[in-house]
Amino acid sequence: MFIVDEKTGSKYRYIVLCTQRAQQLLQGAEPRVDSPVKKAAWLAMQEMSQGKIEWKFKSSGENKEEEVEAVENVPAEENS
Repeated sequence: MFIVDEKTGSKYRYIVLCTQRAQQLLQGAEPRVDSPVKKAAWLAMQEMSQGKIEWKFKSSGENKEEEVEAVENVPAEENS
């Protein structure tokens, strides 16, 4: 079982962010973690657990708390 950090706040948001990041990885984004496993979902979960996924709320109406997006164009940290 995984622990959701305070910034993420909910399991739902964690899954949404990991899904979005996995899609970015499948479309050619560079991974931000070193791992022998190259599956996009696994890499996204590792990035999320290490705090390497930047995200923000989308600004659209009253349900903005449930609408989040992973931000792709944040540079990866060197030697993490």
